[in-house]
Amino acid sequence: MTPTTDINRSLFERAHGGLRLVRGELIRLFQTGLINHDSMNGPADGIFGPGTQKAINSFQQAANMPITGVINGATWTAVTGTDSPSLKDRSLQLTADFEGHGYGKAEGDFDGCGLTWGIIGFTLKHGEVQKILSKISTDHPAILSACFGQHTESVTQMLTQSLKNQMKWARSISVGRNKAKIHPEWAVAFKKLGETLECQAIQLKQVDKYWNIAQKDYAKFNLQTEQGMALCFDIAVQNGGIDHEEESTIKQSINNMPAPSDLDIRLCIADTVAESSRPQYIEDVRRRKRTIASGSGRVHGGRYDTELWGISDIIIS
Repeated sequence: MTPTTDINRSLFERAHGGLRLVRGELIRLFQTGLINHDSMNGPADGIFGPGTQKAINSFQQAANMPITGVINGATWTAVTGTDSPSLKDRSLQLTADFEGHGYGKAEGDFDGCGLTWGIIGFTLKHGEVQKILSKISTDHPAILSACFGQHTESVTQMLTQSLKNQMKWARSISVGRNKAKIHPEWAVAFKKLGETLECQAIQLKQVDKYWNIAQKDYAKFNLQTEQGMALCFDIAVQNGGIDHEEESTIKQSINNMPAPSDLDIRLCIADTVAESSRPQYIEDVRRRKRTIASGSGRVHGGRYDTELWGISDIIIS
């Protein structure tokens, strides 16, 4: 399931006109490549702003490439030495921005999930944080110790306890009136761990679970486009996927449409999933899902154009 290959296709562009700047781990990786080519002084902050655009122009000029200031497939490969980011990677970057997380950010028990950490906001309540930490503890114990120091034993003991006690542990390191943050020492430790390549690889392996759910949901409704796949992935991450009742409602709605387009189906999915959410979150979920479905919209106060993030209505072959 890959989009039509085109090395000249724009993947990421600098946003203008009040749109949220494209940002995330892919942009950080690309910036690191620019720095290594002496086209950018840094830092690799993961934000595609004017400095990054200027650096792209500089690199393209030095490489005798068309000077566009845009990251297309050819420029990506020339800078990073790797293939263009897959649709999965691009979808992950967008969803991670909605979630407000990078590999290292950790939040406290503000929402009853105990601890939320990592690229898509893995939670302790659902056992995801424990799986990642357990894998690190087993395969890379020295990394765990280097990151958590004197708190390493506390982490390893927590992993052997019941979920009830694990949640109690998470609440004990949460701070602030609404427990939105964790103690600074713990925040630094989780950040350091999330910045290791070993931990990032493990987190990405966990992401596969959600991509697999998305692929199944994508096939259920005969979707055809990148936006459709990105929508299903975002639903898998935020909502756990499309359940049987939602599937039935969506298919019934589609059957009542005279000649539904891919966009019609995407919007139907977005609305159905939103309306199945808790009442206080319905409109927030609707805005987020419709932004991906339609290609533009406002999420958490930011205005998005998904084409600038490498996700459009291109047909997936």
